[in-house]
Amino acid sequence: MAATITVAIPVYKRLTYVAQAIRSVAAQDYPAIELIVSDNGCNGDAVLNLVRANYPRPFIFRQNPVSVPIVPHFNQLLAAASGNYFVLLSDDDELAPGYLSTMVAALEAHPDAAAAISRVEVLDEQNRVVGSTADRPLPPSVMSGPDWIARWGRNEHKFVCFTTNLARAAELRAVGGYPNFDGGNGVDNALLVALSIDRSIVYCHRAIFRHRIYDTSFGKSVSVTSLARASRQFLAFLDQHPKLRAYARQYPQEWAACRAAITRVIWTTYYGRWRQLYRGREHYLAWLKAGFALPFIPAYYRRVLPEIVYSLPAVGAFARRRLAAR
Repeated sequence: MAATITVAIPVYKRLTYVAQAIRSVAAQDYPAIELIVSDNGCNGDAVLNLVRANYPRPFIFRQNPVSVPIVPHFNQLLAAASGNYFVLLSDDDELAPGYLSTMVAALEAHPDAAAAISRVEVLDEQNRVVGSTADRPLPPSVMSGPDWIARWGRNEHKFVCFTTNLARAAELRAVGGYPNFDGGNGVDNALLVALSIDRSIVYCHRAIFRHRIYDTSFGKSVSVTSLARASRQFLAFLDQHPKLRAYARQYPQEWAACRAAITRVIWTTYYGRWRQLYRGREHYLAWLKAGFALPFIPAYYRRVLPEIVYSLPAVGAFARRRLAAR
């Protein structure tokens, strides 16, 4: 008898792609799926009607009487799951056909692994594939937790995101579930780190998770203040989570390398958005202030300070004149 996989779809106010997300679960060939759709946006019957119209199998629908923050909502779904395995699927993302059967087969072939991750295709608002995890070099099919973290830190395989993966529900609960970072930024990454640091990760090239990115999607709509706060919380999480502290005591050198790699992911993510996304969105002084929102990380401030200097009107004009004169 097949182990049950809980696929949990948290919904807030955006309903544009909910039907597509649900249909992608309905199209899976895996025989034992527990679908939980949770309305956290006080949408009346709209979400329930979408599930009824697009999912022909039995399902579970839950609805919060008032909206709760995003991370408590995720953890509500994890607590409600009765499946052996757990998959969180955002309401605007999709699973490619065969995703669940491929992922569970891979994880069951490696019972010591903590989770399975897959290829990621990036979709735009018109359902066009506009990016993906790098095909070459492919990650190994099995990586130790520290090896996966090192590869992630080097951006060796262009991992797009880890929002959706497959793990055992009981083990997700045992490490504390999703950590409560501001706005939910980075919580999927942090949970996967805690889950796998002393275990291994299975990579399934044949399974595809389709992640949608557009101007009003979660990653692009978050404020710089929220992203900065969540980045600081992620850095603190690395020193405070009980499992990571235990690993650091037992393997100090290995943990130092892992911590450095994760720190690099955190600051490069923040820096890239601060430099590009928020520069045109924030008032100039607010943007300058946001540049100093992270703790002292030398590599980060070596990037930020020149950017700030050359953004000053007088300095920028002088630099442009010098370049033009060459």
